[in-house]
Amino acid sequence: MYSRSQLQFHETFQPEPGYLAKLLVLASENYVGNKYEISEKTGIPTGKQKGKVEPHIRFSAYMGLINYTCEKGTYSLSLPPLGDEIYSQDPFLHEQLSKWLCHYNIVRREKGAPQWSFLANEIHPGFIQSISSERIMEQFRKQFDGNLSYEEIFGVMRRSYLEGFFKELDYLNIDETNKNLSFHEISARDELMYVYAYAMMDSWEYILPEKTEITLFELLDRLSFGKIFGLAHDTVNELLDDMSGEGIISVNRQLFPTTIIKTTSSNELIAQLYSRLL
Repeated sequence: MYSRSQLQFHETFQPEPGYLAKLLVLASENYVGNKYEISEKTGIPTGKQKGKVEPHIRFSAYMGLINYTCEKGTYSLSLPPLGDEIYSQDPFLHEQLSKWLCHYNIVRREKGAPQWSFLANEIHPGFIQSISSERIMEQFRKQFDGNLSYEEIFGVMRRSYLEGFFKELDYLNIDETNKNLSFHEISARDELMYVYAYAMMDSWEYILPEKTEITLFELLDRLSFGKIFGLAHDTVNELLDDMSGEGIISVNRQLFPTTIIKTTSSNELIAQLYSRLL
């Protein structure tokens, strides 16, 4: 079960790219300091009770941009391999590719932010149907039995896709009439080839670490590969063939279901993430 503090890690603030970028800089310097010192260094506002420093540290960590520890109010920031590559290639997070990487990390199964991960993995109805806030809360009550409202749990997440940092991805929509939530089907993009591949390997290594070969069903259901990126099943199949052609995976279509054989690791793909950008 999730706690109230886990669900309100953002303190009602949306992620802002300028603040995320400033924390990337500090993490590249292995900065150590409390929230007031971080605020003074970056200009990110904070106060005694609330402020944007700590929510953005947590956002940055969920997005895979930084690692952090906190001991007695003192934060130690550093860059993981993915964050280091993003910082090298796109330090201000202007590229849509960087936003897709942040999106993948914050929604990924088991490691993402709770409400982000729940919507993308557990409650996603596909690309034809929509889902009501009442139905979402009915399902979410199995993981949280507190008294937070739908808006308190999912409001920041929803706004980040409709008007905020993730709007450019066009990942989801809210019907203005009935307020139902739906997910858009999105065409695969060639420049995101290694983002898709990285996400596949990263999820595979975390969720099915003992396997070097998985089925198409495991890819779609256990790893939520299509849903995370808005990709229909036919698109996923085409992507698998493209990845096989690049030597990223091997695909065995002689079996049913189709199986995917792992031939590389997520860390090995990081250096290729931005390689297809013009």
